[in-house]
Amino acid sequence: MKISDVVKWTNGKPSGNLPAGCAAVTQDTRKISLGALYVALKGSRFDGHSFVSDAFAKGAAAALVEESWRIPPALSSAPLIRVKDTYQALADLASAWRDTFRPPATRIVGLTGSSGKTTTRAMTAALLAASRKEVCQTSGNLNNDIGLPLSLLSMTQGASFGVFETGVNHPGEMDRLASILRPDAVIVTNIGTAHIEFFGDQSGIAREKGKLLATIPAEGFAVLNTETACYKELAAQCAGRIVTVSFQNREADFIGRIADVLRGIVVVKERETGIETELCSGLPGEHNAADLLPAFATARMLGVSAEACAGALRDFSLPGMRWQVTERNGITFVNDAYNANPHSMAASIRTFMALPCRGRRILVLGDMFELGSQSEKLHREIGLLVADCKPDLAFFVGNAMAFAAQEAREHGFPASAIIRADTADSAAPLLASKIRYSDSVLLKASRGVGLERVLGS
Repeated sequence: MKISDVVKWTNGKPSGNLPAGCAAVTQDTRKISLGALYVALKGSRFDGHSFVSDAFAKGAAAALVEESWRIPPALSSAPLIRVKDTYQALADLASAWRDTFRPPATRIVGLTGSSGKTTTRAMTAALLAASRKEVCQTSGNLNNDIGLPLSLLSMTQGASFGVFETGVNHPGEMDRLASILRPDAVIVTNIGTAHIEFFGDQSGIAREKGKLLATIPAEGFAVLNTETACYKELAAQCAGRIVTVSFQNREADFIGRIADVLRGIVVVKERETGIETELCSGLPGEHNAADLLPAFATARMLGVSAEACAGALRDFSLPGMRWQVTERNGITFVNDAYNANPHSMAASIRTFMALPCRGRRILVLGDMFELGSQSEKLHREIGLLVADCKPDLAFFVGNAMAFAAQEAREHGFPASAIIRADTADSAAPLLASKIRYSDSVLLKASRGVGLERVLGS
């Protein structure tokens, strides 16, 4: 990226001996690479301006700073771009960079939904890569108001596809993300109850996420599952073509059939052509099949052959702590603790309970956050599911999971099989004392619980 463009796009004031260009953009000095542009953001608990010197020491080519920042004498001649607000400048920079990518040479795919975004994004990127063209995708969990611009700025001019998640948890947040990303295509994974504390109900969630659909150009498209909650509300917000997927609706554009739920085999029929394709993700569960269907539809709409899509999944794997299966001392752990909401937790429990197991099945479940006034109800529903599924042991970790434990016990789940813990750290020794050779253990909780720490025991 040319530094002259950075100055122009951010309406910045250059100072010092600026380089001709920068090789990357970051706000984190721990991730500085040689020749990067460092963006000094202000947060509620930190001020990135305190680390400008550190950024240059680690190889930054230039720094984006605020005009109000008093430049230390040691940096008086440093290569700086001064702006009114670095937070807004980052958005302006990403938005202008996005404008340099235009169809048909490049297509941008945006993803939103209550759960399954990362799995669907990873699958979509893998299928698009089967075209033997360069694909850029969201890095890690960089999908919020700061992460999305950084992910978009990592996209190189040689890329043919960009696949980016948009993550929101408060009303109004999608406005910023949608105005930056302006996708050519959008996938909505589902509308559930994640972050319902801030949206009131599912309709509120759909309205917010639907804002991304409103930015699709007339020649673009959205992939929607006809069974998802608030389907009609979402469809009404779409500015482009609606491509439908379904496991039930025979009139959908892409009709899926789960051939093997444990091996992740899905057969998809394309209504327009009658073509049937067998896909094998290797990921068990109906929820993973539901994520694969829109990913396949998107790849097909963007010109990837069905045969290439099927072949692309042979070596597919998810990012860490998303159905990550490991074995330690004869015990199988399924670490699905990257995040959780009621929909994803229920899906993980059902899938785990259906898997083959040599010994006992043990659930380790932690609190689900940002459920507001519905938290007790939704945690109790998980407790009822546990009672119905009948694992051999169930650990309930956190304050809200006390409701789940109570509900499970009241619906016949043995008190002797219930273990309560306040935190992941206190759950670790309890689990260590209970598990034995040949057991299988599922870990599932919201990110803030840090449930993966029980694996350190």
